[in-house]
Amino acid sequence: MKYEKKRQLTQDKIIKAFVSIAREKGVASVTVSDIIKRAEVNRSTFYRHYIDKFDLIEKVEDGVIEQIRNANEFFQETDVEHIDTAAGKFVYSFLTVIEENQPILSVLISEKGEIQFAIKLLQFFNELVESTTEVFSEEMDPKKRKLFAAYNSATALGVIIFWIHHFEDYDKEYVYDFLMHRGY
Repeated sequence: MKYEKKRQLTQDKIIKAFVSIAREKGVASVTVSDIIKRAEVNRSTFYRHYIDKFDLIEKVEDGVIEQIRNANEFFQETDVEHIDTAAGKFVYSFLTVIEENQPILSVLISEKGEIQFAIKLLQFFNELVESTTEVFSEEMDPKKRKLFAAYNSATALGVIIFWIHHFEDYDKEYVYDFLMHRGY
């Protein structure tokens, strides 16, 4: 247990260093040397955790997506007749994941990031929306379901991009209330 905690602390230092450097000079320009210097770890420690910079980025991206996938469990496990409650739980859990990962997301989905993550996130949202739509809307034809998923996925990504870059102006409760009640 103690080893696992130390391992996680080291990974957190490395990720924090990566985000800090990427914010300054962009994801593409970050080097492993930059990361180990900023994280104050030696090269072998970095390579004990990651194959290279790209492995680090992929694990960070996949970690965020996995957290969103876990937030979706509320939605999948709820009876259809309680869909609004399930949707509300999912949206709040989803926003919590975004809130907790805002520093990372603000770099990965920015002009200093790389488009691959936004595309990966969009594809994930598309699959998520399409699969959850099947749960409560069996009568929707497959063609319409795909278009519905694309529309909602693009909307979700747009909200994330907006919120992570206007984080000081909008708290989670405000964004949640807007999404759930569409008070516009």
